[in-house]
Amino acid sequence: MKSIQITINLKTILYLVISIVVLYFFFAFLPIPQPIDTGLDPSWKYGISQVSEDGAIFGKEIIFTYGAFGYLVRGAAIEGNFWNIFYFKIFVHLILFGFTIIRIIKSRNIVERIAVGLSVAFPYLISDFYQALQTEYQLLYIIILILSFREFWQGKSAQYWAIGVGAVGGFLLHTKVSLGLQASVSLFLFFAVRVLWGLRTQRGIRENLLLLLDSQLAAATTAFVFLAPQNLGNFGKTAIFLAASMVLGFWVIPKLFNSSHLKVSKDPQTEETQNQSWTVAQKKRDRTEFLANLSHFGTRIIYGLSLLILISFSEPSLFAYIEGYSNITSGYSSSMSYVGSPLELGFALIEILGLLWLFVLVARDGNASFSTAMLLVVLLTFKHGFVRQGAHVIRFFFSMPLILSLCAIQIRPGFWRKFAYGFHLYALLLCVVTYNHYSELYSDYYPQNLARPLTPELVKEKAGYFFNPQNLQNELITESADNLDGVRLPPEIRDVLGDRTIDIIPWETSLVPANRLNWKPRPIFQSQVAYRPYLDFANRDDLTENPRDFLLYNFHAVDGQHPFFTVPATAFHYTCKYQVSPRVPAFVDLPKLPRTMVLEPLSESRCVGERDGREIAVVWEDTAIIEAGDGDIVRASVKAEYSMLGKLAKTFFRVPPVWITVLDMDGEEREYKILTDNSEDGVWLSHLPKNDTEAFELLQGQLPQRIYGFKFSTRYPSLFAPRIQVKLIGYDLGGFRVKK
Repeated sequence: MKSIQITINLKTILYLVISIVVLYFFFAFLPIPQPIDTGLDPSWKYGISQVSEDGAIFGKEIIFTYGAFGYLVRGAAIEGNFWNIFYFKIFVHLILFGFTIIRIIKSRNIVERIAVGLSVAFPYLISDFYQALQTEYQLLYIIILILSFREFWQGKSAQYWAIGVGAVGGFLLHTKVSLGLQASVSLFLFFAVRVLWGLRTQRGIRENLLLLLDSQLAAATTAFVFLAPQNLGNFGKTAIFLAASMVLGFWVIPKLFNSSHLKVSKDPQTEETQNQSWTVAQKKRDRTEFLANLSHFGTRIIYGLSLLILISFSEPSLFAYIEGYSNITSGYSSSMSYVGSPLELGFALIEILGLLWLFVLVARDGNASFSTAMLLVVLLTFKHGFVRQGAHVIRFFFSMPLILSLCAIQIRPGFWRKFAYGFHLYALLLCVVTYNHYSELYSDYYPQNLARPLTPELVKEKAGYFFNPQNLQNELITESADNLDGVRLPPEIRDVLGDRTIDIIPWETSLVPANRLNWKPRPIFQSQVAYRPYLDFANRDDLTENPRDFLLYNFHAVDGQHPFFTVPATAFHYTCKYQVSPRVPAFVDLPKLPRTMVLEPLSESRCVGERDGREIAVVWEDTAIIEAGDGDIVRASVKAEYSMLGKLAKTFFRVPPVWITVLDMDGEEREYKILTDNSEDGVWLSHLPKNDTEAFELLQGQLPQRIYGFKFSTRYPSLFAPRIQVKLIGYDLGGFRVKK
């Protein structure tokens, strides 16, 4: 009796210790909202918060990779959204913690438990510094964990999981679009493989086909409903269509097909009548099954078609929202590419090859649906990390251990399971090495101590925030104010702007909260993202149709681009139709944003007498000459086409940057990255300012020195057509004057 009591006490102590450890980790990894800050990335984080607060319609008024609820995962905490962000982050944190604990409990041995625990803990360790791995990727990890539970997808509960995860995927489409697509498309692949497997084995076809339809209809429904979250009309429309579909599917259609009835003889005595009764009973069972299938599939098909019609003719448009996003993503591989360490890329490719082999093993051992769903996750995570190589690779390396550990769990015991755990150790080692490398390169952003979040002082601080979030909000308000001090305009400049409409080019939206400006953003409110004609023209047309009273302009660009090359059509518009404000005839120098220009509209365009010039084909590395007959001012529509190999590289990975070298009349050569996806829009070429002083003079109407020639280069010309097609567009001097 005494030994039993001791055993019970030991178990109680063990459970207590485990509970304390879990609670400690819960507070250590607690996600914290971020304040408003200055710079390129902090500015878009503030931007998505502010435009959502203002009720902007994404896909129409705003085009971005994040949607109306994007602020919940990556937005800055502003006055109106702090509590939404705080509670959403805590909710996601709780869900991920919960599913991780369930996965650990269901694991068969200590090795599985440690592998899963470390796989989730590693991204958490750096999520405070590397923001993508906080709520954004944690949502993806939840989806991955749910797909790994075979028991969730068996029996009656499977339908609830399919509808629930599908609905979440549709909602996530309005946080970060790629996140919603990964969730819903991965779920589609998951069930599609189960249906195909059912066709082979003749088992579970009906059940899995219904689960496939339920998941995708749930995703489409929430994607449509949350497109305009301030407007409940979409919810009402879908509710009416769903109710009508159920009435038609479960009542009207069966009635129509069940109009004839079979009659059974009441004489049970003869063998003939007994056989007839059995045949009729079988036919009744077949008819009942047929009507049940007709009801279930008919309801879903009717609702799906109705929903498609509803989405097609509703405004705002879900298709426009997806189109805007697809234009951003389709140009990302070529426009934002950054070629980093080949060794780093090699380690990643080895990891992918190992994962592919483990996917084969998992499929062999009965879960091909999980393997197929993870293919998409791995591909997109790789692209997100390695198109803009550098610190972006952290998200890839820190996300792979979870998938590896879940593969290892599903492989039957033996050599290959041991191999899987060994490969998982390789993935964890890559996390440590990669983070250590980038923490040395960017020590101001990433602390070198990977275990820093586990220190008692920080855990105590986060626990305090959890129980007193008002204190956290006050601290964020103070921190935001301190961060914005460096971009506060002088009072006399602020008085000039008043309540007039302003926009900010290229990206420093932190000027808005710092100075309480009347911000009317362009659809793509940071210029470096408008790297496709669809996006560039959307910005230009918006400025044309709704001229801003002022533009706050800095002559900045990313990745070695020329500011006029980033958005050719938009840049040509404001170069021709805006001037340095006579009321602010000098640069505005701010501590964090020097050399800012205040522009205001001209009464008429400076650019006149447009005419088509020559069309030339330029061979790589050959110099093309701008002739006097091409015009006093010349733009160039540049079309660099991809080879078949280049198209494949762009789709699955990236293409190397294309550079243009310009030569001025003094013989000086300057090299800039040119964006092949929107250079057809017509880049400003013949009088290209080399710095912000010349840009300032240009916006006062004075042309810089003329460019007389240009040539193109790239690291791998075989990824492109051998000749670049260039169409020159000429203009008269008009409102410009030549520098003497």
